[in-house]
Order: sequence, then C-alpha cells, then structure tokens
Amino acid sequence: MALISVFQGEDIMKSTDTFDNHIPLSNPFTIYHCGHEQCKPSHSFGPAIRPHYLIHYILEGKGEYHVNGTSYRLEKGDGFLITPGVTTLYFADKINPWEYCWVGFDGYEINTLLQSCGLSQNHPIFTDTSNGALKQDLLKLIQYFTEGVGNELTFVGQLYLFFSHIHIPTDRSTKKTNEAYIEKALGYIHHNYTYDIKIADVAKYLSIDRTYLYKLFITYKKASPQQYLITYRLSIAQKLLKETDLSVTEIAYSCGFRDASSFNKHFKKHLNITPLQYRSNKDYFLQ
Repeated sequence: MALISVFQGEDIMKSTDTFDNHIPLSNPFTIYHCGHEQCKPSHSFGPAIRPHYLIHYILEGKGEYHVNGTSYRLEKGDGFLITPGVTTLYFADKINPWEYCWVGFDGYEINTLLQSCGLSQNHPIFTDTSNGALKQDLLKLIQYFTEGVGNELTFVGQLYLFFSHIHIPTDRSTKKTNEAYIEKALGYIHHNYTYDIKIADVAKYLSIDRTYLYKLFITYKKASPQQYLITYRLSIAQKLLKETDLSVTEIAYSCGFRDASSFNKHFKKHLNITPLQYRSNKDYFLQ
C-alpha cells in the first residue's frame, strides 16, 4: 500500500513500485490543481509517483529532474512532464534554486494532445521557444483557476493555449518541423508583404524566437528573413513594372515600401538599375 504525503500543495504518493490508476476517466480533459512555488536551495520532491499528469514550467533558477534512470539538468524556460504511475524525483539547485509553476490534469484525450506536442514518458522535457507566450498562458490559467474566474471550459481552453506553444522535435521530426516553420513563414510573408510587417511579426505568428527564425532562414533560404522579405517585394515590383502601367510610387506602396525613395534605393542596390530604367529596358524582360 502506497504511503501518501502532502508537500506544499502537491499530492505525492511515495512508493518504489509503479502505480496503476484504475479510476475511470469520464472527461476528455480535466484540470485538478495548479500553483506556483519558489523553492529553497536543494529542496526536493520524491521519489514519488502521481495518479495523474503534471506539467512543471521553470520561471527562474535551476534544478534537476530524474525519471526512468535519466537525469535532466533544467533551467529557466524549460519544463518537464510527469506521467501517472512513474517514479520521479526532482530538486532545486543548491545555489540558484528554481521557481516554477505547475498544473495537474488528466482525461481520455490527453495522450492524443501530448503526442501532438511531442511529449511522452520517453520525451518529458520541453523548452519554451514562444517568446513568452507559453509562460503568459500558463500564468493566466493559474490565475483563473485559483481565483475561480470563468468555468471548466475557461480552464481547459487556457491549457490548450499553453500546449499550443509546445513543439518537441525528435531526431526524426526535426527536419520536418523546421521545414513546416519555413513554409508557414513564407506563406505569411507572401500574403502580407504589402503591409509594414516586421520580422518580429513573422516570429510571433510562428510562436518562435526571432533568433531561431533567423537560423532557419539562413539554413533553408541562404538569406536572413529581412533579406528574403525585401527580395520578395522586389520580385513583385519587377512583375508590376513589366505588366502594368502603375507609377513607381504606386508600385512602391503596393509592395510594402514606405515611400518611392526607399523603393528606388533597394531596387538599385539589388539590380544596379532604377525602376524606370528597368521598365524601359527590354533586355531585363528576357531574363
């Protein structure tokens, strides 16, 4: 029989054995509890098992998570999954102890949700690449849940938003995931180039960091995101110069440049010719 102990708001079932949760799950998704913890140096939980899933997200500091014979050294921006019936141990760093928030949940649709994020018992670690959106959604969930704002659909909806920011690329799926990011980024640029979009807007749309977006473009397009955006705008401008009677100013605004002067500057820098010279030079039309 497992010995149940309670530590600072988290239910811990201490045992050296695995635990099989036979409680039938009647809801697709249920949140049981959530909270926030500022741990003292070397403060630990476990070894213990849980009757449901838990997600921990590290706000500050460092610590270690031990599960399935593997140790993970984690820090700010990292998170870890605890699965039901699996013995885990985690403790705060003795010099820079972590501060984290957590949420306990379960339901008969949980496995499908976790698989879509790349989380599992064998892949329990994730890192926030959402530029703060993941943290914001989780803190909102904790606030709504503890203050009783809204109802169960509010809580579940907020947790879905949190999970939407988690993408765990495995060795087999890393390339596929990165290619999907690039495809979405290009789609965003191709549909919004006429507006005054910034590279930060593209990163926000993808829920990834700008630095990561930059690396993806260098790898897949051999150009920075900003360089790609300008080049694409100029390609549309060339088409308009060839096929329409629009003025240079109209084309400049139509392609997302702030004015004709900026358009002329970029056009000449990339093509060594002005827009009007390009329009009147039939040799360029043959290229």
